Formats: sequence, structure tokens, C-alpha cells
Amino acid sequence: MQLADHILFGLLGIILPLLLLVSGYRRRQAGPFFWSARMKVRLYYGNGLLLYGLAALVLLVTWLAGRPFTELGLGWGRIPYDLTAVLLLAGFLLLYLLDLYREAGDGHRREETRKTFRNLGFLPTTATQFLHFLFLAVAAGVGEEIVYRGFMINYLAAMLGTEGSSAAVVLLLPAVSFGLAHVYQGGRAVLKIIAMAVLFGFFFLRTNTLWPLMLLHAAIDILGGVMSWYLLRQEE
Repeated sequence: MQLADHILFGLLGIILPLLLLVSGYRRRQAGPFFWSARMKVRLYYGNGLLLYGLAALVLLVTWLAGRPFTELGLGWGRIPYDLTAVLLLAGFLLLYLLDLYREAGDGHRREETRKTFRNLGFLPTTATQFLHFLFLAVAAGVGEEIVYRGFMINYLAAMLGTEGSSAAVVLLLPAVSFGLAHVYQGGRAVLKIIAMAVLFGFFFLRTNTLWPLMLLHAAIDILGGVMSWYLLRQEE
């Protein structure tokens, strides 16, 4: 690892999550905020471009160091993929879909989910907003996986190794950093995101590919946008 890698990890793994933690906490303390349709669209494209920019920065540092992008998981990985990693990822997807069904199907939980979406404010409530939201969802799937899995896990694995307790640190640190960046969604959501990030990190360590994680990550965000549109469309 070179100096640029250490600086980049400090920026993306420590400074940025702390800034997002503080801003997210302040946002929750301030209470619900009204987002106009124009403000939402600007947020979708602004944050999406930021995520692509952070991913591009990781790619640039990797390229300047003379390392292949396959190191970041931008290749097919180790085929055949580790069966344990594949089964855990499939199990996560099944549990996520069941939880999504409960949140949309059960009357009490549906109202709780609607309230959560309403308090967040920036999620899509119309078809037009949802189409713009797709840009952010895909950017999150690509950018966050490159940053939090491809770069951070590789960095920590190179520094600490992946044997014994080191493996736990390699998986937990990026997951916690990733979860803190979403503190604006609430404590329960942060715990779910950290658990997802640990599982994604385990899959990446075992397979050395990000493509399935990018697709799944983007799909999860898209489903969240669909649910928001479905639950809040009558209130817009």
C-alpha cells in the first residue's frame, strides 16, 4: 500500500463517515423537512455524481499504483464462487424480500414504514421522481460497493491480513463506516445496513468480485424507491 492509499482510507473510511454521522444526527434532531420535487431531483443527481466521483477517485489511485482493477472486484473473481458465500447471499436476499413483504403487507408495519418514508422526505412519491431516483440507486450500487467493499476491505486485508480476529476487523470496520453514513435513516436501519455490509464483505472476501453485490445493492435501493412511491403516492 502506498501513501495515497492511506490518505484515501482516512478520507473515505474515517473523515467522510464522521461528517455524515454528524449531519445525519443533526437532520434527525431537526425533525421532518419538506422536500420539493425539484429539491429531490437535485439531491438524486448530486449525490449520485458524488458517489461516482468517489469511485473514480478509488480507481485513479489504484491505476496510478499500477494495480489491476480486478483487485477491487471489477472482474469475474474466483470461479466457481465459494458455496458458503453464495448461500449466505441468497439467504439474505430471501430474508430481505420477506421483510419487504411484511412492511408492505401488514397494516401496522405498513403505516410505520409510511411514517419513516414521510419523515425522510426525499424518497420518490411520483413516477417522475422515481425515474430520477434510479440514477442515485444505480450510483449507490456501483460507487458504494467500490468504496466500502472493493477498496476498504482490500486496504484492511493488506494491512492486517485475513486470518483469525483480523478477518473480523476487516469485515466490521468498513461495515460500521458504511452504516454510520446512513444514520439519518435511524438506529434500526443502521443495524440492518451494518449486517448487510458484513455479509457483502464476506462474499467479496471469498469471491473477489463485486458485480453480484453491485446488482443486489442497486436492486435493494430501487425496491426501496418503489415502496416509497407505492406508500406515499396518495399523499403527494
